[in-house]
Amino acid sequence: MSTTPYSKPKIYGLMAEFHTAEELIEAAHKVHEAGFKRVDAFTPYPIEEVSHALDLPRSKVPLIVLGGGLTGMAAGYLLQYWSSVIEYPMNIGGRPFHSWPAFIVPTFEMTILFAAASAVLGMFALNGLPQPYHPVFN
Repeated sequence: MSTTPYSKPKIYGLMAEFHTAEELIEAAHKVHEAGFKRVDAFTPYPIEEVSHALDLPRSKVPLIVLGGGLTGMAAGYLLQYWSSVIEYPMNIGGRPFHSWPAFIVPTFEMTILFAAASAVLGMFALNGLPQPYHPVFN
């Protein structure tokens, strides 16, 4: 039986609990000044100073949702314009072919639909989900 010298295990993580928000913010400043980069903090309510103290990057999800909403708005309006003005123009009751007030509600609904779908898909993509199947972990 061979013996190996005892070596201290590497520290992979550290957890701390603070009683006040000021203590947490002060500790976050010290951790950032010490040069640690992969740090996170969890609070029961949002404290914006913590993310500034840790110099955390801003999330890309709002831009993804904005892009999805604008795409949905354009798709909804252009689909109605194409069908009412270009492809199937019908003169019903003397209204104009491009009756934009009638297009507003479906355009709004498409904006919400695309924004919500892009929020879910963007969150999954930024979180790296779904994870591939690995026989060791499943």
